[in-house]
Amino acid sequence: MSCAQFPSDYRNDGFYLIQTAFDSYEEANGLNMEVELKSVRVHIVSDRKYFKWKKAAAYDSRMLGYATTGNEIFVFGRKLGNKIVVNQAILGHELNHLLNYQNPIVANPDRLDTIEHEIRAYGR
Repeated sequence: MSCAQFPSDYRNDGFYLIQTAFDSYEEANGLNMEVELKSVRVHIVSDRKYFKWKKAAAYDSRMLGYATTGNEIFVFGRKLGNKIVVNQAILGHELNHLLNYQNPIVANPDRLDTIEHEIRAYGR
């Protein structure tokens, strides 16, 4: 019997840490907004050669996914038995880009660190 963690253990640990970070943000009392995304297309690929953006498709790129202003998301897929699995954190990150493109009040997920630093340095 192996003593290595199951992938689900790593996923649960990651979810816990992401949730802990989310819980540390200020509550948004009374928040009840809707952002409609029409015709979202998710491309699940096995290799970056299928990415349509040259920067992401480049052999030495470190991008794990990307979103476009045309409501498209590109992410890598892996197999678990006969099922396809996508990285939930990457998919969620890219979905946040689509939400931000549609309504800028939703934070750009690439700018969270900058926003946090600005709040700490200059207040709200």
